[in-house]
Amino acid sequence: MKKYFAKVIVTLKDEVKDTRALAVEKTLKRLEVAENSNFRTGKFYAFDFSAQNEQTALEKLGFICADVLSNPVVEKYEILEFKELK
Repeated sequence: MKKYFAKVIVTLKDEVKDTRALAVEKTLKRLEVAENSNFRTGKFYAFDFSAQNEQTALEKLGFICADVLSNPVVEKYEILEFKELK
C-alpha cells in the first residue's frame, strides 16, 4: 500500500444561501472594512490515506469528498492538493 496526502475545501454551492458569510459581510460593512466582498465560508480538510496505486487513490479520494466530507445536495468540493507521500 502507498500513502497519499490530500487537501480539500468544501463550500456551499453558489445557489445556496450562505448565512455565515452574510453575517461576516454585515460585520465587515459595519466596521467599514469591506463592502460588496462576496464573502464565502467553507470547511478545510487535510489528511493522509492509503491505496494500492494512484488511480485507486483518486477514486477513494473522490468517494471521501463526495460521500463523507460534503453533502452533494448543497455543497461542492475542490481538491486543492493531492500527492503521494514518500
